[in-house]
Amino acid sequence: MLKHRPSTFSRALTLTALPVLAFVLQSCGARTSVTGTWLEQPSGAVPFRHVLVIGVSPNSRVRRSFEIALAEELAARGGKASAAVQTPESRPQLAPQIVSSMVRSTGADAVLVTRLASRKVSAEETQGRVGVKTQRPMNLNGGAGLVELFSLDYQEYEEPGELRATSTAVVESSLYEADNSGRLIFTLTTTSEFREGRDDVIGDVAKAIATKLRREGLVR
Repeated sequence: MLKHRPSTFSRALTLTALPVLAFVLQSCGARTSVTGTWLEQPSGAVPFRHVLVIGVSPNSRVRRSFEIALAEELAARGGKASAAVQTPESRPQLAPQIVSSMVRSTGADAVLVTRLASRKVSAEETQGRVGVKTQRPMNLNGGAGLVELFSLDYQEYEEPGELRATSTAVVESSLYEADNSGRLIFTLTTTSEFREGRDDVIGDVAKAIATKLRREGLVR
């Protein structure tokens, strides 16, 4: 059953009121999952033929990387998608009228807005330890004598402790029709748990979002 929740992308793009993708997404072996909820049936045909991708972030590098990665994922099967940062109308601060201009210039029939909902960081420290390696000494006289049979060489070694930081990020995406109604059609919640220190979580999250939209028949 569809949940009726009147909303438009114009209202959602009052960006100063929204949480933002304010950090550099990084991961190593990210575990990413995504859920989705239908809110309205599209008034036109689906799958949508052209999606305008918008990432809400004051960090221009994060926003650009995410929008391009998601647009490429959405276009991977022959559909069309445009990253907002690559349109002539792109501005550091977006406003509904700018997005409407992007829609007209790209010919998009859907707008996908993504923002960071929450992020939790936890740290775990492993204890260092000291160990000993042993090795029998070599008998230079060519045979095993009593000393060589019962003696060992000892070498101490130390394994330092390690601080491991793990992040859990929850990203929310909203898919709107790009016509005059600007209705909210579908929402996604993407959760990614990852180790700090790598640069592949943007690709993980983008792939998860695109895969979910395909499974729901909203994009190719």
